[in-house]
Amino acid sequence: MMEKGTYKLKTGLAEMLKGGVIMDVTTPDQAKIAEEAGAVAVMALERVPADIRAAGGVARMADPTIIEAIMEAVTIPVMAKVRIGHFVEAQILEALGVDFI
Repeated sequence: MMEKGTYKLKTGLAEMLKGGVIMDVTTPDQAKIAEEAGAVAVMALERVPADIRAAGGVARMADPTIIEAIMEAVTIPVMAKVRIGHFVEAQILEALGVDFI
């Protein structure tokens, strides 16, 4: 069950991010560049969408060690994605402490 304080915080943060640039990144260095360029958040990905489409693949959750390194590299919110229906991946991201899934 979601705590009320957590819900208020997450919806407030989502409202603050509205209208800002959220950059797709695959490395901590890319995340730092995005933050320095004014991004309001970064999306930690395994590969950028263009590479995934070119390979005819599926977007998967990024490696947890990369996500942790990205979180340590920046002060802006870090988002990460999971495959639809893969709730265990979401639980891993929750345990890592990402800002949005």
